[in-house]
Amino acid sequence: MATRSSSKRIILGSVSAVIIFLLGGMAGYFFHENVPTVSRSMQLRETDPTYPLISPLLLCSLTPSPSNEDMALKAKLASVVAKETKDGNADRISVFTVAFRSGEWAGVNENDTYDPASLLKVPIMIAYLQWAETNPSVLEQQFSYSGDDQNANEYFKSANDIRPGVAYTANDLLAHMIGNSDNNAALLLENSIPKDQLTKVYTDLKLSVPSGAAATPDYISAVQYAYFFRVLYNATYLDRFYSEKALDLLSLPDFTEGIVAGLPAKTVTAQKFGERSVVANNVLMNRELHDCGIVYKPNDPYLVCVMTQGTNFNALTGVIKDISALVYQNM
Repeated sequence: MATRSSSKRIILGSVSAVIIFLLGGMAGYFFHENVPTVSRSMQLRETDPTYPLISPLLLCSLTPSPSNEDMALKAKLASVVAKETKDGNADRISVFTVAFRSGEWAGVNENDTYDPASLLKVPIMIAYLQWAETNPSVLEQQFSYSGDDQNANEYFKSANDIRPGVAYTANDLLAHMIGNSDNNAALLLENSIPKDQLTKVYTDLKLSVPSGAAATPDYISAVQYAYFFRVLYNATYLDRFYSEKALDLLSLPDFTEGIVAGLPAKTVTAQKFGERSVVANNVLMNRELHDCGIVYKPNDPYLVCVMTQGTNFNALTGVIKDISALVYQNM
């Protein structure tokens, strides 16, 4: 027969076990509710107030991207694309967007290819800044332009193109090439940089090197072009100083009719546009207008790239504006 003291020990032991069980359950509940769940698409990024336009990527899931596709946003984008083409505002439209913090993305015709036109000024800038990482003095080299005006046939013109015969540093030319989409500045920079320095940017990112062949002008997709902006934001190709510098140049008012027009006023963006007109026997065949960049939406920065083809630039700018507004509202 058990003694009274042994009965007490049994009771106390049972009560202790229950208490430990309950505490364990409470702790498990507490930590489950309060510790962030690491999703398969989670990215860990670093923030540094010294470089506000970049967010270096420290850790990224290797999960295939289809698992991160935002199907709800994709459906809304598909609806807008269908309506814009049906209404005759564009013949072709491609969209690709990705949220930097969550990794979620959406796209419509995102793998269709186009002629990048002035979008290629971004890899020229990247190549020049990479060159400057090991030789900063290249940014102080001076050049002057004396050839034919490469901006003469542009539809969207800048009032601040470089002037013939005036000396500009490479640093100044970068600002004109990106901030004003100046073709004359771009030509000077492209001709002054070692060819393998520019080629390296494309080969490093596993992209086709532009050949300039008129027979196959459409060769880059929205997904592929987004690589340039992604490596700048992640600071994974240029160092942090030059990644920030590049995005600072891209935040100049290059083109306000497209992505920027669909955003709330004063939203910070880092973007680049490109235009192309195809004329044969004095007859307009088609036009292409693209706008790609980073939208620094508060607490949720994202990349958006819209590529379009049609016959009316004003209609194409409206298409890009509408898509930009839709992405901002739903991202």
